[in-house]
Amino acid sequence: MSEKEMEAESAETAREQEPAAAGETAPEAGAEEAEKQEGEGEPEAKQQAIPEEDPVEKLKGELAAEKDRGMRLLADFDNYRRRVTREKNETYQRATEAAIAEFLPVLDNFDRAISQAPAAGDPFADGVRMVYGQLSEVLAKAGVKPIEALGAAFDPADHEAIAYQPSADAPEGRIIYEARRGYRIGDRVLRPASVIVSSGAPARDEAPAGPDDGDAEKTPSEEEK
Repeated sequence: MSEKEMEAESAETAREQEPAAAGETAPEAGAEEAEKQEGEGEPEAKQQAIPEEDPVEKLKGELAAEKDRGMRLLADFDNYRRRVTREKNETYQRATEAAIAEFLPVLDNFDRAISQAPAAGDPFADGVRMVYGQLSEVLAKAGVKPIEALGAAFDPADHEAIAYQPSADAPEGRIIYEARRGYRIGDRVLRPASVIVSSGAPARDEAPAGPDDGDAEKTPSEEEK
């Protein structure tokens, strides 16, 4: 067999083997491509496998948050309403106290006039007493009351001491004279009472001077010295 015939036979044999090799590699390539596609599809499958949040539970959470927010707003408004009411009452009370304080000197003048007025039976004095009584009733309706002073124990919250004097009838710390009446409105002192307080029993008189005092006459021996 010549060389040309051998080459032709080899070429033919190679051509016969190519389809078989191609048939063998095609399934392998298809399998690799299928595996690759499956690998790419796995993350998507995993993502789809994650359960979504239940819309009902989500709405319940939002409703609870809004309810809590509403309760907080309601509590803030209630505190605000109480504070405004308290401030309003305090403003009204201060205004009332300031207005009533202007009438106290008038009451003082009535007290002085009545103390110097004649006994009952004088028409003018009776008229002054009647007007004083009416004014006292009006102030009493507003919550104004006089402060007890004469004979009471001295209390710096209700009384203002203008002097201390010894007294044989009143123990120390007792009020023996009221110079100006004090008043309170409710539980607040509108004006303290000006009083004189007892400092206790008066001290005993000192013994009279004896002959040994400096004013005694000197003896002749002392004069010679």
